[in-house]
Amino acid sequence: MSIFQQLYKSLYSPKVMARYRFQKIGKSILYIFLLSLLMLIPEMVHLTNLVRTELSLVERTVQSEIPEFTIEQGELKADIQEPILKNENDFVFLFDPNSEELPSSLTHQDGLFFLKHKAILVSDANNEAYTYSLLNDTKISKTDVEEFLSMIRSIYPIALVVLGVLLYLFDSFIMLFGVTALAFIGRLIAAQMNRNVNYKQAWTLTAYSFTIPIVFFMVMKFLSITVLHSFLIFVVVSCFVLFLTLKEIPPIKEKKNL
Repeated sequence: MSIFQQLYKSLYSPKVMARYRFQKIGKSILYIFLLSLLMLIPEMVHLTNLVRTELSLVERTVQSEIPEFTIEQGELKADIQEPILKNENDFVFLFDPNSEELPSSLTHQDGLFFLKHKAILVSDANNEAYTYSLLNDTKISKTDVEEFLSMIRSIYPIALVVLGVLLYLFDSFIMLFGVTALAFIGRLIAAQMNRNVNYKQAWTLTAYSFTIPIVFFMVMKFLSITVLHSFLIFVVVSCFVLFLTLKEIPPIKEKKNL
């Protein structure tokens, strides 16, 4: 049975999952890498769309709506009286060389904000401020920014691929660590249920018990739905599926005294 067939069976059949305990450990590890990939796909899709949307909005605004400007001696200078504000797909772009602080109405909005003395990037409620004084004596003009955005446009697909690989390796490590830890609990549950399951078999069954919560959270990420207490839910569901799988294993027969 291929790992894709095992993925499908693991969504609804603890009885079939119980048979996987006899397979080689290498296939179980390969299955973990498949689950890690499933978890990564929605993250990379959202990240790619976000970068593409943000970059396109900033490029269009800088090229067609923002006048000539300079950043020198730690200050943004431009000949405008009113701020330039754009909002697209819940991402905000603000260009306001006359204000020193971000308006309170925008503090929780994802976006890129250029103010008099600093630029602010807000993403997922994380606020990062970069003061222009970090540039020291470097002078930046509108042309420099346009050239920089053009460079970002050419390299961001490669950067996303590299980031995706790093995230995949990290997610796989976390998944392997989680299976290793929960397998100890699975071994204890098996002993309490009088099932003859060694640690290697408990590890394999634990790996497949991750299937349902992984698929659930993958769908939630695609739908951009935040699930509260996700870690607790993941552990509880995995342990419950593991319990149902162990129930399908025949109990140890007690020897009768002659």
